[in-house]
Amino acid sequence: MIQDKMSRRIVKRGIKYIILSVGAVIAMFPFFWMLSSSFKTGYDIIRYPPVLFPEKLTLEHYFYVFSTLNVPRVFMNSVIVSVSIVLLNAFFSSLVAYALAKLRFPGKNILFFIVLAFMMIPFQLLMVPLFLQISNLGLIGKYSGIILPSAISSFSIFLLRQALISLPNDYIEAALIDGAHHFRIFFVIIVPMIVPAFVTVMLTNFFWSWNNYVWPMMVSVQHDEIATMQVAIARYRTLQDMKWGATMAACTLTASPIVIVYLFMQSQFIESVAQSGLKG
Repeated sequence: MIQDKMSRRIVKRGIKYIILSVGAVIAMFPFFWMLSSSFKTGYDIIRYPPVLFPEKLTLEHYFYVFSTLNVPRVFMNSVIVSVSIVLLNAFFSSLVAYALAKLRFPGKNILFFIVLAFMMIPFQLLMVPLFLQISNLGLIGKYSGIILPSAISSFSIFLLRQALISLPNDYIEAALIDGAHHFRIFFVIIVPMIVPAFVTVMLTNFFWSWNNYVWPMMVSVQHDEIATMQVAIARYRTLQDMKWGATMAACTLTASPIVIVYLFMQSQFIESVAQSGLKG
């Protein structure tokens, strides 16, 4: 009887590992294909039937990318935009989340429902009025035109609020009795207690801002000096031709920071999602 239970448990675990392994292979295959194609010759990329591994390794596509793009400049533009969005979003969204979770003021619930409503509105519906507003402010062709619309987000507010409402109010009440103001309470007492939620918000916004294409393209049109990696890669796609090798090489360079950040912080990211995403 005991052996039958152990056998069934082993079989179930084996099936689970097989399913997870197949899912991992499917999820990783696009990245593998991109990396492999970046080292293939132009003929091998469009060859049919396709080949998984390059028959002859070549760096011609990487040389082409570095010769046609100012890679250090566009890479730094992506860093500036992504890091600025991450820091501003974490700062402003956390303050709004703290007010919605811990402060008492008229209309708080209405404001929270407005935040939830904005989570349901596709960004495509906001692009045109947002572009007109940014244009009227004279921010087209500037870093601030790309950064400011993402300086606060409904998703970040919601996620941080869910983490904050799970904290007892005793800490805040004790600090108020001691004469501390809310800014000091938030940054000294509250923030260290919701680090997992902050990690989730910062990593999510970094991944999103680094891979964002549509809005940076709209703001940086005819302003190559602020073009990000995603915008620069699009130059290899024209109506007459598609430079697959250069595109794959440029995409590999662009995806590398995301992969490196995730490899170093995957445990913190998974833990933060589990702790902050399920509270409230």
